[in-house]
Amino acid sequence: MKIIFRSALVAALLIATSCGKDDDGGNSSQLEEQAEQLEQTPLEANTVADNVLIEGGSKMEGMPPTPNEAISLDISKAEKTAFLNEGFNIPVSSDGDIVGAYLQFKDNDGNLADNYYDINLSQNTSFKRILENRDSKKRSPRQVSKVDEANLDIDFNNRIEPGTFCYAICVYDGNGNISAPSDVCITVESWGGNNAITGKWDLVKQEYKYGDTEGITVVGEEDCNGGSYFIMCADETTYTYNNCYTADSWELIFNADGTYKYIEKGRFKGIDTFASSDACEPVYEEETNDIYKSDGNWAYSAGENRLVLVEYSWSEEEDGIVTGSETFAPGEAYLLYDGAIELEGNSLKISDIVDDIEYEILYLSKN
Repeated sequence: MKIIFRSALVAALLIATSCGKDDDGGNSSQLEEQAEQLEQTPLEANTVADNVLIEGGSKMEGMPPTPNEAISLDISKAEKTAFLNEGFNIPVSSDGDIVGAYLQFKDNDGNLADNYYDINLSQNTSFKRILENRDSKKRSPRQVSKVDEANLDIDFNNRIEPGTFCYAICVYDGNGNISAPSDVCITVESWGGNNAITGKWDLVKQEYKYGDTEGITVVGEEDCNGGSYFIMCADETTYTYNNCYTADSWELIFNADGTYKYIEKGRFKGIDTFASSDACEPVYEEETNDIYKSDGNWAYSAGENRLVLVEYSWSEEEDGIVTGSETFAPGEAYLLYDGAIELEGNSLKISDIVDDIEYEILYLSKN
């Protein structure tokens, strides 16, 4: 799964109100109970090993090489959940200059798969290079020193079902040093998972905070707090003007089968910088009618009160003309949101921090 947050949509989701409950309550409850039972099913190690897709990974028979534990491994940020047709990620870090990883799956009782994966980090993941200052006398101010962090992308094919399994992982450098292995257990989540969420939710408002700046977007009211521009007038004085946006409707629909649909309709009024500079006052371009749509899957973890939104397609229109769209294949979906929510009666609140901006959304459902 690609762990990339689409900031625009997450921001839009952060303070909102919701609309009527799904009238399929009985079926939703049954699906929720079935999902919880499936997620507790132990998965066989070889079943998992035979049905993962690991870019840059070579499947090897037998056991991984014996570690000498000369370098470290930190997987404290490793994910404990995975998703159907998507998989999971493994963030790793080390004090060594790592080039690869050995990954072996096991079941809940510790029984190992008959094979393991040798993963080339440069082919699987975007890794972080650490820049260090060198002695100024050597006249080499900054130099790439080593690769010590990576985020492994482990995808599933459609044969892996909800359940639980574990894995052991170690990393190695170019000199043959291998870290001690670390174990992690994973729950493969079912899509959906809470019939109290299913239904159509309508945005009421979005509140945000960035440093000392606070703002609120209310459906139906013009908000001119975004997209600031500095404009130089003829007398060389400088003014700050903002673009304006009116949210006409924001709908977020959670279906009982674990799919979601998001539709945002609004009107955008942008600053004409040249005309504003000449007039030394804000001159706006003609207002446009914008529509943003997103489709994908959702999952809910009751133990953590956590909601996950995974996007498989999006599109945007301006005055009826499509200006952008994209569809993602299984394993390449975008993670829009992954965090705790507040769900009480007909109220759903989602909070997040995106690009240092704190958002909060309130959805109130209509009976």
